[in-house]
Amino acid sequence: MPKEKKKMLILAILGILRDGTDAEHRIRQAEIISRLQQDYALSATRKSVRKNLGDLQEAGYPVVFRKGWYYDHGFSPAELNYMLNCVAVSNLPTPQREAMIVRLRGMGGPFFRSDDVTEITKPLNNQFIHTNEVIHQAIETQKQISFRYGDFDVDKELHVRLDDTGKPLLFHVNPCKIVMANGRNELVCNVDGEDGFSRFRVDRILEARLLKSAAKPIDKMVDVQEDAFNEPPKVEKPFAPSGPTRKYRIQLRRNHINELLDWFGMNVIFEHVTDETAEAIVVSDAASLEVFLQQSTDFASLVQ
Repeated sequence: MPKEKKKMLILAILGILRDGTDAEHRIRQAEIISRLQQDYALSATRKSVRKNLGDLQEAGYPVVFRKGWYYDHGFSPAELNYMLNCVAVSNLPTPQREAMIVRLRGMGGPFFRSDDVTEITKPLNNQFIHTNEVIHQAIETQKQISFRYGDFDVDKELHVRLDDTGKPLLFHVNPCKIVMANGRNELVCNVDGEDGFSRFRVDRILEARLLKSAAKPIDKMVDVQEDAFNEPPKVEKPFAPSGPTRKYRIQLRRNHINELLDWFGMNVIFEHVTDETAEAIVVSDAASLEVFLQQSTDFASLVQ
């Protein structure tokens, strides 16, 4: 067999397995030979097919024989559906979230059928992916980073946090690690010039930059409250409707709109806005609303 034809044969066999089999849908050598002729106009003997299958296994391809040949796609349908749902409710910007969902579905093989994935509208920051990359690079290279930090307002846009003089705050920090708390990525770090550890929501970080200055070693960061570094913060009950929903009206202080949007998503409607307060129309079930109000008594109340 000519050299070029041999290369085509092994690639064709790999394509047949990858695009047409999984652990529940196996194929025999005779069917591989038939598919080679039908789909690729390639003729092959059982011996050459068996040799190429062995070569694929030796090369590290996930080609498996168990009462038939199949391509191991790596994740079970249950595992893939779990990851799909995690991505769907993540803080990723919509384009990246949709692209990851497509890629994950493609990893399931030709017979994978995903669950219906419901995306929850949550506060989004289009710099989220860039911020994660900067943080991970800084941790790996032991460098400092700088960034600004945002808060949401009634326009449901992130606004840079200001200092007491009205100027945008710029944070210089020594990054330590990213932790997941209550479904949100948080940066554990030391603010340069201060002792101890602070936490910043990654999805609210803006204009993150990798600096040339070396980060302070973790053992040099004196912390009077080690829980800030070692343990996640208190996990609140995430908003997940558990009964009939209807509209409710909540009055809250505007400097706590972050918490409201985290809980109820971006479909909230704001009315009667003043410099200090606003009324929010939310759609919720009674139980979830009650939990939110119980943990927000110092800044929110139900309008009867």
